[in-house]
Amino acid sequence: MVSMALILVIIVGLLVALSFFSMEEGIGDYKRKGVTTLILTGIISIFLTILATAKLWFTHLWKKNSTHDRHKNHTKHHPTIKEREFRGKR
Repeated sequence: MVSMALILVIIVGLLVALSFFSMEEGIGDYKRKGVTTLILTGIISIFLTILATAKLWFTHLWKKNSTHDRHKNHTKHHPTIKEREFRGKR
């Protein structure tokens, strides 16, 4: 999904920038719009690339036995928690 968005952003951004550059008549207005479009396309492309590869960078978050579940189970079976439950039942 993110890779399709990345491809779409790059293609549309380049086409819009080329459109601005082709309309340039020497005044500089369309050149500035074309450069701005290329800069925005680059920033969005970098952001989408980071988003698409985040799973490869932070593999410990995507493992089946992540530490979050183990921490929750440890807390649930901790002696002080069981003692609180015992005191609450009295």
